[in-house]
Amino acid sequence: MTSEPGRTARLLLLPLVLWLPWLPHILGQNVVPFEYHNYSQLTQVLEFHQNHSDITHLYSIGQSVQGRELWVIAISDNPTVHEVGEPEVQYVGNIHGNEVIGKELLLHLLEDLTGGYGENETISRFLNSTRLHILPAMNPDGLEGSFEGDCYSSIGRGNALNYDLNRNFPDKFEENTHPIQPETRAIMNWARTIPFSLSAIFHGGAMVANYPWDNTPLGQDGPSIYSRSPDDDIYRHLALTYSENHGSMYQGDVCSGDFFEDGISNGADWYPLRGGMQDWVYIHGDCLTITLEVSCCKYPTEDQLRDHWAENKNSLIELLLQAHRGIKGQVFINGTDTPVPDATVTIGDRGNSFHTTSAGEFWRILVPGQYSVTVSKAGFSSETRTVTVPSNLTFSAAIEDFYLVETGTSSAPNASVPSLTFIITSTLICLLKVETDL
Repeated sequence: MTSEPGRTARLLLLPLVLWLPWLPHILGQNVVPFEYHNYSQLTQVLEFHQNHSDITHLYSIGQSVQGRELWVIAISDNPTVHEVGEPEVQYVGNIHGNEVIGKELLLHLLEDLTGGYGENETISRFLNSTRLHILPAMNPDGLEGSFEGDCYSSIGRGNALNYDLNRNFPDKFEENTHPIQPETRAIMNWARTIPFSLSAIFHGGAMVANYPWDNTPLGQDGPSIYSRSPDDDIYRHLALTYSENHGSMYQGDVCSGDFFEDGISNGADWYPLRGGMQDWVYIHGDCLTITLEVSCCKYPTEDQLRDHWAENKNSLIELLLQAHRGIKGQVFINGTDTPVPDATVTIGDRGNSFHTTSAGEFWRILVPGQYSVTVSKAGFSSETRTVTVPSNLTFSAAIEDFYLVETGTSSAPNASVPSLTFIITSTLICLLKVETDL
């Protein structure tokens, strides 16, 4: 009969084999080494953080053409649900499979946030008041077809059907005839399901923070011109936040042949493109979205990963904090705590608007200043007030709740409620007619 100590030793050996890859983390070292992660390894990193943290939740938003899960990991003090009043933020990497630095940055950010929660005040306060969703690899099929050291080719750029996913979204300015791909559809459904207020998409091949619009009224084949969105001032602020906190992006001429003043650019002023993701998410997701080009080489050698993390770490955090700049609130039926969903919120004369959630919530990142904010919905009186956005950045935007008075009118534009006089007159006419007929 086997002795108890010997039996215990053998039982311990099998689990040891399973958790050896994570031994550095157990010893207080990094789980995410400065090495490239293919799709399988990326999945293992996400699963480890899901299983070893109460502030993470791993889920899939769909599958790629070849059936790979599009993994997202949510990070928050309550990661499985949306909490009323808390902003939702989205970071998306690897939309082009051969542009890999964003994917690696997001894995290191995941580790930094989970390790810093409860230890670092900024990280803790952010995760207690925000939910961050990280999709490290939007194009895992393209990733598997790309290779290290390839700075300039397009091998692995597209998905398994060779569609460029950043040319695959419906466009504001011209028809996009490309069939919508599964990866694109997954992003569109995701953006419509969760009320994101801030998003960043990571690319490689340049060093610049760019922002909408990506296209112009002249279309993709037209000239490069500044295509100003209604929220241009906010977009410049977000792009500058990333650039100025980056190790070198703000210099503007990091990559040979490129110059971007302050390290930022309007998308179409750089070059116009049709079907870009950031424009679509901005319009249809009511979400301020920027594109971050974070490496001159699309797939640099592995020995550069540590330097890229050092250059981007502060920028990644500072951009996240901007989710709490501006205004937020809820819209209620006056005199009640009943929320008003799908109310329209307009900021001054910007020429665009956004809508409240099913819980009547709204968020808008704004630079410091005074703004006229109008909330309206058919069947209610509108309300306009002046709101001040302070210059200091805390972990909550300025809170402004609105209370709309029901007017009792129909949402149909020409509908009207019959008056009492009309009803009585119509009834008398009917009665007289009946009497005459008799």
